[in-house]
Amino acid sequence: MIIFWRLLLAHLLADFTLQFDIVNRLKRKSIYGMILHCTTHLVVSIALIYNYLGEVWIDWGFLKITGWWVMLIILVFHFIVDELRIYAMKRLKVKDNTICFLVDQLLHVFVLFMVSPIYNFNGIFFGNEKWIIIIATFVIITHVTTVLIYFVEKDLAEVTFPQFDEKYFLIFERMVLWGFFFAGGYWWIPFMLAWVFQIFYIKSKRIIDLSYANIIISVLITSVFGLMARIVYYGSL
Repeated sequence: MIIFWRLLLAHLLADFTLQFDIVNRLKRKSIYGMILHCTTHLVVSIALIYNYLGEVWIDWGFLKITGWWVMLIILVFHFIVDELRIYAMKRLKVKDNTICFLVDQLLHVFVLFMVSPIYNFNGIFFGNEKWIIIIATFVIITHVTTVLIYFVEKDLAEVTFPQFDEKYFLIFERMVLWGFFFAGGYWWIPFMLAWVFQIFYIKSKRIIDLSYANIIISVLITSVFGLMARIVYYGSL
């Protein structure tokens, strides 16, 4: 699973952290923007799995495909999936909503899983990629969750993407909550509960305008991936 986790982190970084607003707009306007976006994926992926690219990833007996060629396969599939999403929005007038976002991400991750060599599926599921997986959970609770919340709130109330202060305030809230899961012993439980209470207090006092959908999604996703990061880090709860 080593290669899969690294490809997953590369995808998260390139599709969220490094996909700035200008890149997102460019890829929706022209094929050159899409090429730029997909090239970013390729570069980040190669940087994370360079040492494994010479190995055979797909072995069908009569056909053996090394990591270099698999990178090309991933590049092509990523381009097709993203172009189909944009085609559906522009030509078929499909609303770019939460379902489209989730389907798009599931397709990308499915492709990564299918082309990744699994040397020992019966072994440790997380492999030896402790820090790769922990960083991946961090990207999920920060940038991925921000985009997911935007789509959910847009579907519910046609809101616009959060402004700089609101966006990074909420990212900070989730970062702190995620960080508490690394506290030793069982201290993470009261720390986590206290921070969740603080978030609802901010909501009740209208210090910053937060929807209940925002809070619930933030707490649930951060808790799930906080627990995952804790298990990976400590080996247990």
